[in-house]
Amino acid sequence: MISIRQFKSEDRETIRKICADTAMGSFAKNKKKRSAVCLAYVDYYMDEEPQNVLVAVDADDRVLGYIVCSTDTQLYQKKFKNTYLKKIGKYSFVLKIFTRFCLAVNEKFDKLYGTGGFHINISSESQGRKIGPMLMDSMAEKLRGQGVAHMWLVTKNRKTRGYGFYTHYGFREVRRLTFGSVALVYKL
Repeated sequence: MISIRQFKSEDRETIRKICADTAMGSFAKNKKKRSAVCLAYVDYYMDEEPQNVLVAVDADDRVLGYIVCSTDTQLYQKKFKNTYLKKIGKYSFVLKIFTRFCLAVNEKFDKLYGTGGFHINISSESQGRKIGPMLMDSMAEKLRGQGVAHMWLVTKNRKTRGYGFYTHYGFREVRRLTFGSVALVYKL
């Protein structure tokens, strides 16, 4: 049995492990790059907006996946620029540049669609178990309750597994970005 629950501080290392394990190429293998990936994708949410972190767990309460979302655009931009970006740069110059690009995209899309930019990830061994839709449904419900009108994200390109998942879920492509990235939006 899989259920969705609110993040607990003891979930932190498992979430970081899932994030780093599913990262691309050398980012999944190199210790410093693993830390950089976690700083870029999950640490802010667990540190600053833990109320916007949901986890999928099994019957033994083991974390199988997570979804994170920011609903405070100003805090996100301020903390990311002043704290997380600097830390990322210590581990990976390339990821720092990419994250700087993502911050600009986040700022633009938060203005267009309001808050609701998110990141979702499922452990490799738990993929294909319909956990993604469960996490998406739970976050969508949570955001609707906060008056958020859209969920949005940027995916690497149209060829990723995630792109098919998002479009099947109901996201629509709204813009092609630099490096072949694609912005997708879902109306809540």
